[in-house]
Amino acid sequence: MNHITIMKYYTIHINDSGAIEDTDIKNIAGEKILICKMYDDPKFNNLNDILHSLKGYVLNEKALNIFKESNTIPFKISKAKVLRKEKVMGFIRKYKSYDFYELDLLDEKAEECYEWIDFEKSEVFAVESSQKKIKIRSHQETLDLIEINKSNPEKSYSFETLKIVFNKNFNSKIDLFKIPYYSWGIYVSEALKSKLESKNITDISFAENKEQIGKVWKPYFPKIEFD
Repeated sequence: MNHITIMKYYTIHINDSGAIEDTDIKNIAGEKILICKMYDDPKFNNLNDILHSLKGYVLNEKALNIFKESNTIPFKISKAKVLRKEKVMGFIRKYKSYDFYELDLLDEKAEECYEWIDFEKSEVFAVESSQKKIKIRSHQETLDLIEINKSNPEKSYSFETLKIVFNKNFNSKIDLFKIPYYSWGIYVSEALKSKLESKNITDISFAENKEQIGKVWKPYFPKIEFD
């Protein structure tokens, strides 16, 4: 009897209980280092394994090693310093520095992921200013319309992705990927989810479907299916 493997992927979400408020790049001993200042508020300055940031993933070595040992799309790793104000004595509080890393999942390194999408079965649309919807039938079509947006002020397209269907080319061994033009999500496999959970990576969560995501964010996380 043939056993059908049902692929299951989740979007990963970093809790803002440990959050970066401000970043800067400094040259330290001839090396560019990302300097990350945490919020000076007990609600947002837990020193979690992965910190909430607009600059990729800011994470410690424990979390970084899990990603490095997994099968992911290419990423760039840079050194980072995390600064958190901590009590020294009495009312005196000073910044303490911690060694972290920035893991940047570069959009241009996600090109392979677009080849996994069956655009005919997916529900991806360009929306004209008149609200007329045009079905997108290839990734190149999306890129062409973006170029029109840039070069022709009389034309304006927005984009709407309701559902992504992955085709037979999908790399079933991938543990982490993203599809930047069509979703805000970072997708992780069941195996990577289990690794992160078993290593007790702090204050992260996973959503199996968009109904588990906050109402504000739902439009940016399409339904995903596997053909």
